Amino acid sequence: MDAQMPHNIEQVRAAIDNIDAQLISLLAERQSFVVRAGEVKAGRGIRDAHDPERVESILRARRAQAVDAGLDPEVAERIWKELLAAFTDYEQNTGR
Repeated sequence: MDAQMPHNIEQVRAAIDNIDAQLISLLAERQSFVVRAGEVKAGRGIRDAHDPERVESILRARRAQAVDAGLDPEVAERIWKELLAAFTDYEQNTGR
């Protein structure tokens, strides 16, 4: 077993919690850019936050990145579909 791998379930859970905390910080940063994207779109008179071509482009890119990183691309796609839907709703409803 790898020296850095946890040896018991408590250590595994603590490692997962640590990763989750990092993900929350990154998602908060992403949210700030979503807000900025909404501001830029509003300045251009764009009202719809949903851009199907952009979504497909993102999903293709994340699947490829997942493969390169050793993450199941199906898992990555499911996560990103939800993430994109949630942030699109957020952008649409923040009053931009």
